[in-house]
Amino acid sequence: MRRIGLTAVALAAAMSAGTARAADLTVWGLQAFNQAADEYIGEMVKQFGAAKHINAEYVVVPATVINDRLAAAFQGGAPPGAYMQQGQRAQFYIGNGLVVPLDDVLADIRKVDGGIAENQLPAGRSGNNNLALPIEVDVDPMFARKDLLDEIGKPVPRTWLELREAAKLIQAKHPQIAGFGMTLSNCNDAESQIRNVLWSFGGKVMAADSKTVVFDSPETRAAYQFVADMFLKDRTIPRSALTWDDSGNNIAYQTGRAAFIINPPSVWYWMVDNDKTLLSNSMMISVPKGPGPHGAVGNVVGAWVWQVSKAGNQQALAKEWLRYFYEPDHYRMVIEKVGGRWSPIYPKMFETMPMFAANPAFKDFKTLANDGFLDGYAGSPNVLSGKVWDALILTKVLQKVLVDRTPVPAAVKWGQQEIEKLAKGS
Repeated sequence: MRRIGLTAVALAAAMSAGTARAADLTVWGLQAFNQAADEYIGEMVKQFGAAKHINAEYVVVPATVINDRLAAAFQGGAPPGAYMQQGQRAQFYIGNGLVVPLDDVLADIRKVDGGIAENQLPAGRSGNNNLALPIEVDVDPMFARKDLLDEIGKPVPRTWLELREAAKLIQAKHPQIAGFGMTLSNCNDAESQIRNVLWSFGGKVMAADSKTVVFDSPETRAAYQFVADMFLKDRTIPRSALTWDDSGNNIAYQTGRAAFIINPPSVWYWMVDNDKTLLSNSMMISVPKGPGPHGAVGNVVGAWVWQVSKAGNQQALAKEWLRYFYEPDHYRMVIEKVGGRWSPIYPKMFETMPMFAANPAFKDFKTLANDGFLDGYAGSPNVLSGKVWDALILTKVLQKVLVDRTPVPAAVKWGQQEIEKLAKGS
């Protein structure tokens, strides 16, 4: 097992990792961006503990510090029994031999009527084993202002070229509104959103063998040039997007300062609770299709996952907790509490849960969840794809173009070289 380095933040977090020793079962959950959902999962853990006559605790950890806290916990020999992680990062813990196979749990939840979202399993697979299980399916539609499109006499954009033209016309009519609120900073949203454009244009990070780095290609260069043109020439992507955090594009849309953004449906439910007028003028649509023979609808899909730590003596209880979490009645309530931010891993729930089946705004979500691109494309998620994500390589390439004004071919070549360096260390 490779040694996990501790950052200063991780060392500072080591004290909190000690809570894993105080309970028979400790579960860490990523902050769900919905306090009611966090509280409900916490209550589920307590109820599970009461049913098992054990002391079980739930700790909510923001995504920004989960890696540092896990590093401290594993280094200190006291990791949580079960923890949530973003699917793009699951392979790091798998590759370092820190987690146990969950094939027995998977076999049980596959028996639920309708099965589960099998397309999300590769994020947690290594060889013949599954060492991470999807908690939900992240679907990131594009939000579009239909009132602004009506003003300029344009239909819903189905291609990126149509979106670019609509963004210019909207911004010309309303200079205070950015045409496209695309996040460009060093954060997870930026690394995800550039993938939407990259895959739409036919670009890839690696080949189907999940080993060969094929980032530097005409399609990749075209994708980056397209974003550069919107930012530098059209100026329809705001300069402030270079400093946004993961909520920056949300806020821009919610405050009426962006005509288009890409984001999970948490924005939709924010409008339901806070701005019915904006809600009535908004649509959730598919990411546009890219140009040329390799153009595609590059919707990014992913999942948060459960993993069970190998260290310690909580594996059996942790697996029982996962079975409890995935029981359909429990799981359905979690999805309801999260309020549309998560799509269910049980495809049949798209048809049986009113929040999806009875809401026309969510009519395409089942298709998006089934047909989207997983990180690692054209291969499967693996240790290398996780390293590329963690290093924010795709975002840094974009910043070289937009901030340093590096020509697109040179910036993409740099990205290829950086990914190849990571591949050598995989």
